Amino acid sequence: MGEIPKVVIDTNIFVSGFGWEGKPKKILKLLEERKIKNFISPAIIEEVKRAISYKRLRFPDDLQAEIIEFVYFYSKVVTPEEKLEVIKEDPADNKFLECAVESKAKYIISGNSHLLKLRTFRRIEILTPNDFLSR
Repeated sequence: MGEIPKVVIDTNIFVSGFGWEGKPKKILKLLEERKIKNFISPAIIEEVKRAISYKRLRFPDDLQAEIIEFVYFYSKVVTPEEKLEVIKEDPADNKFLECAVESKAKYIISGNSHLLKLRTFRRIEILTPNDFLSR
């Protein structure tokens, strides 16, 4: 068995994985089974908290608490030293690149078009859940 892949999971994967069946849920299952190692930054945690509290998602408070607990439990928190300005269309997305660089992750798993169109950044592959699961 090889080394456990280091990843940075985008907020949209956590939201989709807890909200619906499908590929994002399978990504979270890999995390639970410790088949991948996820890294987060304080900025990512803040975004996850904000996203899961959106009224339109209708995630009850106990589910929101469970999601945050899951993210913390199955992720290692890093504080990125380097500030990046790679994604101009949505500068907030740079936090995922910063976290991946800091943690020396091999992959960013995302459904975000701004990140996905980069495809790679400093040898970090940026993949959809489907593409990641196909490997």
